[in-house]
Amino acid sequence: MTKRAGNSLYFNIKEKLLKQIQSGVYSVGEKLPTEADLCEIYSASRTTIRLALSELEVQGILERIQGKGTFVKRKELQLVQTRSFTEDVLMSGREPTHRIIEAKVIPAEVPLNEFLHVPINAPVNQLLRVRYADNEPLLYERTYVAWSLAPGLANDYSEGSLFSFLEAKYNLKAHRSVEELKPILADKTAKKYLGVKEGSPCLQVKTFTYLEDNTPLEYSFGVFRGDFPSYTIERHF
Repeated sequence: MTKRAGNSLYFNIKEKLLKQIQSGVYSVGEKLPTEADLCEIYSASRTTIRLALSELEVQGILERIQGKGTFVKRKELQLVQTRSFTEDVLMSGREPTHRIIEAKVIPAEVPLNEFLHVPINAPVNQLLRVRYADNEPLLYERTYVAWSLAPGLANDYSEGSLFSFLEAKYNLKAHRSVEELKPILADKTAKKYLGVKEGSPCLQVKTFTYLEDNTPLEYSFGVFRGDFPSYTIERHF
């Protein structure tokens, strides 16, 4: 089975499970069949089933409980996306900028290798950026892109839209993204890059972006400072 075919199968299984949950076949709090049972039901490998379940978990639809199984999770609040980070900053009368703190190649460890669908220890581009409004830090984020998709990205990318750069240089066009947001308390990293006190409220954002054939394009982990009235996230692909 080719990589593209495998990705399509996992996506189709994910969509079928989602429709079953939405139609009430599996209700809130109900346990799903085991991975082994799902493998038989969908004639798929355990890896494919795990990828489908993982994405539903990222979307907040499923919850895995160690030693018990996978359950349908109670629906959480979803944010309505209307404007991009840059547009919000501009509309507030401020100038949006960003700074690359670090750009390097790292080995893909668990769970990063699973997020990007690459072998364990495969090379991955890692970018650490801080975004500003009038030189005031609002967000820091770590972005990961497989070296096999974008060789040399860590050395070549320096400014502007990352997705525009990936499309122009590597012919990689982002198609869709899945985002997980939750409130957290600032740690030492947030204090260092955002200038906030440890323990102050922040918003954590995990983003999984895919190509049209559902190959993972990038995974990013970001933290917004919490002393601003609101944030809106939009993806134009």
